[in-house]
Amino acid sequence: MTTTISVEVPADLAQKLAPLKPYWTAILRLGLQHWQASASSLTLRRQVEQLWETTGVIVPLEASLLRLAAPYASSTRITPLQVGGQPASEIIIEQRGR
Repeated sequence: MTTTISVEVPADLAQKLAPLKPYWTAILRLGLQHWQASASSLTLRRQVEQLWETTGVIVPLEASLLRLAAPYASSTRITPLQVGGQPASEIIIEQRGR
């Protein structure tokens, strides 16, 4: 039994796929197997993100943006600023008492 499905693809992809029409079923089968194999090693969250990326719901950050964000995403702690005056916790306690 076979089923016919309609798929919208960009024009440039359609041009590339047209000569491969006899192999579409095999291409889809292999692509699905590859996608399922790669998805099985991912967390559920990453699987959903990957699905959103492939459907265009989200756009992955470019590598250059990731490099810019790397120093801020490190696990090292930032040295706290030393400021004078009363600690914020004491100010809050005083204001609650009013």
